[in-house]
Amino acid sequence: MKRNFWYLFAILTLTHTLAQAQELTLEQLLNKALTNNLSVQSAKLDETKTEARIAEVKAGARPSVNLSGDYKRYLKIPGQVVPTSAFGGPEGTYQVLAFGLPYNFSTSVQASQALYNPSVMIGLKVAKTSRDLSALQTRQVKEDVAYNVSATYYNLQTTAQQMAFLRRNIVSSDRLIQITDLLRQNQLAKGVDVDRLRLSKTASETQIESLQATYNQLLNLLKYLSGIPQSEPLQVQTVIDETIPAVSFDAPAINRTDLLVLDRQKALNGLDLQNVKAGFLPTLSAYGVANSTVFAIGGDQSYLKNVPGYWVGLQLNWNVFDGLARKAKVTQKRLDNQKLDTQLQQTRESITMDITNAQNKLLVEQRNLATNRAQVALAEKIYTQTQLQFKEGTVDVSEVIQTEDELRKAQNNYLNTLVTFRTAELDWKKATGNLVINQ
Repeated sequence: MKRNFWYLFAILTLTHTLAQAQELTLEQLLNKALTNNLSVQSAKLDETKTEARIAEVKAGARPSVNLSGDYKRYLKIPGQVVPTSAFGGPEGTYQVLAFGLPYNFSTSVQASQALYNPSVMIGLKVAKTSRDLSALQTRQVKEDVAYNVSATYYNLQTTAQQMAFLRRNIVSSDRLIQITDLLRQNQLAKGVDVDRLRLSKTASETQIESLQATYNQLLNLLKYLSGIPQSEPLQVQTVIDETIPAVSFDAPAINRTDLLVLDRQKALNGLDLQNVKAGFLPTLSAYGVANSTVFAIGGDQSYLKNVPGYWVGLQLNWNVFDGLARKAKVTQKRLDNQKLDTQLQQTRESITMDITNAQNKLLVEQRNLATNRAQVALAEKIYTQTQLQFKEGTVDVSEVIQTEDELRKAQNNYLNTLVTFRTAELDWKKATGNLVINQ
């Protein structure tokens, strides 16, 4: 039994360790970000708020019921001047009479229903259009998050590969230092040669420390963008996919969110214009009232009387003239519509420019990537040959250090071109509106 316990404990520990060591891919990070990113969550809350606004607008088309109550305790019942002739007195004389009792309590229930109100129906259309706009705004936030996560991920991978290149170069430098030191002991090399190699190695180690700090910063940024708490560990795949995909530029499907947002905004402006014009029309409502008023007096001659009342009616409201305020609002809405048409045209021109620039950039970086990859292979070949020649004593250490610097430069150029190429891919997807699909 004890052996089984330790066996189970070992399996659980190993499973936990493997789960912790799991390296997340870009796709997994994007899935986390599009769910957990705080900006995305805020945008989704705005969508929920829009649904609440739609419910509020729909309530305007339903009946409403109001209950009111009023209690009065008259310390002195207010009077009213009446002619005494109404009660058989002489003409031209008046008397102050107080009507009512000291205690008054009234309750009233009123139900009303709009029979004709164009603004209510237009408001329902506005609410539905606002729902579409809110969803598009959430999609815009997701696109920005996806772009930033992807760009950060590529930069982090590049930094990791730069450190890996430097570590491999340091291993080669260590071997070269050992060989040079043996040659110095046999008086076949100078002590300064060993020092120069060690200085070159130290420079590489310092660069690794700087790159490690950059890597940690990018990792923390990736946590923030993906909605992962800073206190939690995060490991990502640092092996760069060096395959160059075949990119097709044949009539891409344009699905730009900013264009769709402007289209919805124009639809909303059109509905607002209809709503302003609806203000020229009358509104008609039906209502019913149930009222109950209690009159009372205390003392030896106490008295209590409830007087009910019920009535129904129709209410017509028509603002015939408002000082030309509605006319001014109509003019404003028409100008807003012209402005949106201009913005739509401007956005379409901008999209065309973005697509053209992204195409050119992607093609250029595609060629540069192939060229720089070949440069790395050539630099590695020259560096290996120079090391062999140094061991044979046909070249001095300065040439070794020079070829090592050239190799490091070629490696950095290649990695920088690779991340630039991946960024160009992102720009192409963003330009065509295909950065976030089915999200």
